[in-house]
Parts: sequence; structure tokens; C-alpha cells
Amino acid sequence: MATLLEKLKQAVNNGQIQQPFTTEDLKRWISTGSIINDDTGSNYSQTYVEGFLSSSTVGSTSTKSDKALRKLGTDPESYEF
Repeated sequence: MATLLEKLKQAVNNGQIQQPFTTEDLKRWISTGSIINDDTGSNYSQTYVEGFLSSSTVGSTSTKSDKALRKLGTDPESYEF
């Protein structure tokens, strides 16, 4: 089972999602690619995706251990590995 971060990294490496990407780009990729949460077998909620980006950013204060995204400080906010 892969985490959303692992799935996202693989999608970037395969060219399925371009860097840098926005929250809306990520939501669209999840929706059109039918990406599901392997732990629950359900779709990822909109709020989960927004929290995921925040907690997966290097330097965030979350306790999540697999932080790999870099926030670019753009408008709209963009991220990259």
C-alpha cells in the first residue's frame, strides 16, 4: 500500500502531474485518476488533501515523518518535490 505522498511522487515521475502543482492540480489528479486511500478504500476528501499538502511540506510543524514537498510561496500556492 502506498501513501498519497508516494503516489504523488510516482505520478510526478511518470509525467501524470506537472511540477510545480497547486492544490487544485492535486485535487484534479486525484479525481480524474480515481486515486483512493489504500487504508480506507475510499476517496480522499477535499479537506484531507488540503491538510496533506500542509503536513507534507518540509519545515511544517506537523508530526508527519515523510515530508518531501517544498512550498513555493506563489499565488495560488504551488508545491514541488
